[in-house]
Amino acid sequence: MTRTGELIDELLSLCDQIRPGYRESLGRGLPRIEAEQRLKTIIKSSVDIPELFLEIYCQVDGTLRDVADQKVMDFIPGYRLIHIDELEEEFQKFMAILGPSRHHNFPFLANYSSDFVCIESEPENRGNKIGSFLHDDPQFELMHSSAEDFLTTVIAFYRENVYFLDADGFLDYDFDKQAFLGNRLNNGILYWQ
Repeated sequence: MTRTGELIDELLSLCDQIRPGYRESLGRGLPRIEAEQRLKTIIKSSVDIPELFLEIYCQVDGTLRDVADQKVMDFIPGYRLIHIDELEEEFQKFMAILGPSRHHNFPFLANYSSDFVCIESEPENRGNKIGSFLHDDPQFELMHSSAEDFLTTVIAFYRENVYFLDADGFLDYDFDKQAFLGNRLNNGILYWQ
């Protein structure tokens, strides 16, 4: 398993600790070759499939938009991990908002407003930056300098109880703790300030 795969596995285990059954709700993922072929078919990009994108769908399928148990909807508060069966539809929404010039961005988290967290993978940027695009302000907002920074930050949010279950059992977060810890782990990135 790659370092990215190990971090995803650790993150999913932490998710499962506060929401037992969450990982199981995400499905089993695809064999690596099948996942890569399917993602290339969906994305239709000349850019290589980013490792984070591939590793996610090798381990899990994601969460369907209309999942029956809404308590397992969110991967991070407000955003679900896009199910591979809905990825093409979500990718088309993403491209409709941003236009074809953003063919090197790979959305993997989405909310109901068609806001996305995505991987930016340009040939000259091997680090795969992570950022967000909002449907009403389609500018890439840098959140993490690399996929590893994204994963280690979210892992820290679960470990440090930045993410928690609210009184109704839904994933929530402490805004102040998230800003503080996010800034500490992603020093110099405006999103966290």
